[in-house]
Amino acid sequence: MRLPSFLLLLSGTVLLSSCAGSLPATRHYGPHGFWKPNRFDRHGLETGRWRTYYDDGSKQPFTAGRYKHGRPVKTFSYYDPTGKLDRSEQYQRDGFCEVTYWHPGGQVARKGHAQWVTGKDRQPRFYWYGPWTSYNVNGQITSVQTYEDGKQVRTETYEDGKLTQVEIFDNEKRTRVETYADGQLLKVESFEKGLRTGTTNTL
Repeated sequence: MRLPSFLLLLSGTVLLSSCAGSLPATRHYGPHGFWKPNRFDRHGLETGRWRTYYDDGSKQPFTAGRYKHGRPVKTFSYYDPTGKLDRSEQYQRDGFCEVTYWHPGGQVARKGHAQWVTGKDRQPRFYWYGPWTSYNVNGQITSVQTYEDGKQVRTETYEDGKLTQVEIFDNEKRTRVETYADGQLLKVESFEKGLRTGTTNTL
């Protein structure tokens, strides 16, 4: 049974932070006619409505969305095994999209931007970029992670709405850690190849 390339890609990417993409899904063909889901165009690319399910009986929804010439468009939704919305992707032009993860109660858990890149003779790629903000169930910011071309370059950690730590990364390895209290910088730690090389107390 062939899964769409988009879903295979998502299941192995960094999006894996508790994403449903790592769980099995089945194709559902539904009724015949123009609105039949899970169709391919004459080039063999996904097109139109797509629905996948956790179960063979098509009772537990896994994904719901649309493709155009093999590229996801408009809104793509992902559900957890209990049927609750886990993640939604709002696509714009050129594969750019806004991604939102949801708490089980329906509150925003994490939000940021990504891009879906595909084309003739190109391996499909889905990567994060820019700031990604995480929230607790009360809507308070807990962290902000910044990505460049899918790689994490900075992480800010917050407690009770106040900045407590900043981590800087180079090629996904931590190079600097700043510790804060009440808005003041307390300590700076330097790292090389994952090992701490120096510590400076600023107060």
